[in-house]
Amino acid sequence: MKPGRTTLHFERGGFYADVENAMALLGGRCGTRTIPGPSALKISEAVKRLFKSGKELDSTGISFHKIAS
Repeated sequence: MKPGRTTLHFERGGFYADVENAMALLGGRCGTRTIPGPSALKISEAVKRLFKSGKELDSTGISFHKIAS
């Protein structure tokens, strides 16, 4: 596993959020992505607030979109 950056995708209730450029440990052969504990908690809380509010957060690297019907 080597340090790198990745994009995380979340979907809930007809909306999706992408967290881009997240620091992670990346498995070159298997494609595993591991987000270190403190970063995982920050991302989780930000995405949770985003879905709860249903609005865009003022956070760099997080995009929030309604899924087209």
